[in-house]
Amino acid sequence: MKNTSAKADFAALLAEGGLNYRRGFNPGEAVTARVLSTKGQYVIIDVGAKDEGIVPKEEFILEDGTLRAEEGESIKVWFVAMRQGNMTFTARNKAAGKGSEVLATAFAAGTPIDGLVKREIKGGFEVEVAGVRGFCPTSQMDLFRNGHPSSFVGTTQTFLITEYGEDDRGMNLLVSRRSLLERERKTMRTALFAELAEGQIREGTVTRLMDFGVFVDLGGAEGLVPMRELSWDRAVKAADLVKVGDKVEVLVQHFDVVTERISLSLRAMHQNPWDAFAAQYREGDTLQAKIVRIMTFGAFAQLAPGVDGLLTNGRLSLLAKGRRIASAHEVVDVDQVLEVKIDSLDVDQHKIALSPVVVVEAPTPAPVAEQDPDEDPQTWMRENRAKNAAMKYNPFAGLSL
Repeated sequence: MKNTSAKADFAALLAEGGLNYRRGFNPGEAVTARVLSTKGQYVIIDVGAKDEGIVPKEEFILEDGTLRAEEGESIKVWFVAMRQGNMTFTARNKAAGKGSEVLATAFAAGTPIDGLVKREIKGGFEVEVAGVRGFCPTSQMDLFRNGHPSSFVGTTQTFLITEYGEDDRGMNLLVSRRSLLERERKTMRTALFAELAEGQIREGTVTRLMDFGVFVDLGGAEGLVPMRELSWDRAVKAADLVKVGDKVEVLVQHFDVVTERISLSLRAMHQNPWDAFAAQYREGDTLQAKIVRIMTFGAFAQLAPGVDGLLTNGRLSLLAKGRRIASAHEVVDVDQVLEVKIDSLDVDQHKIALSPVVVVEAPTPAPVAEQDPDEDPQTWMRENRAKNAAMKYNPFAGLSL
């Protein structure tokens, strides 16, 4: 245990002293180094590793013969390979020149090289690199599918040489722009996750619109905005809000360094309409609503952009004069506007129960019929008594001659 503790203390001491060395580099990886010596045929540099790196001195010699590197100066270099036990770097971020020698060096060192996209051919593009005809597959021209591949024709792009050599058909030169972009993104990704935090607001570029959400490039890694996080208005589609290439501000909700998954929200950048609705309305209030979705259990009505309430089949039966309905389709249609009453309002859960306002018409009073004496016993009795009295004093009353 003492030995383990001693090793841990020693490792911590090395880290505090700036001796937390790098163990290796990837071909083409950019490194910030400090010049240690410019004597001899190589410039010796400190790259934060246990051993120093070397850069060919001629790369620092200007046209007038002076050396542009000084001891103690910080410079940017790119790792080439291990050669004869030395970590070899280059100060040139791109290969330059023409001919097979330039191509061979760029291929071996993984150095980027410029190429002119001549034309679009079957399966990809014809690219002229260092005066030699090469081929770039369509899938290797960009990080993401480009809806207008012909836009690359006539432009100069930077590539990595992925295959180089001669076969029975002659010179074989295969290049990839995507490999270079992915290499650059790897460095950017490391920096992104080092500073990423939940709750951050970051700017990104929309890269893809999918059925389940929108992908946004944050610079080194993509994040996903799920459909539910696109807008407070559930009826809005992704294409109604953004398009590929748009710059957007998003909220970082969650990220996982191991899986490199980032969950984003676009709707969080806008005011929650439920808060505004709750400030204006209470239970028992009535307002106009539009039917937006009909489900098996009822219908959802939009009360405000981003705020929907539910009319269950039981409550909708009021529109059928109390008759039980099997489906909301029997009494309402999508886009129909009707007056509703708020039965319950739960802002935290984003739930509103509604019922339709039904106007009950007062019954029409029945017309008063003229009274038929024969149907009223009291009237009949009074009339009979009057007749009898008349006949008592006049025996001929009531007789017609």
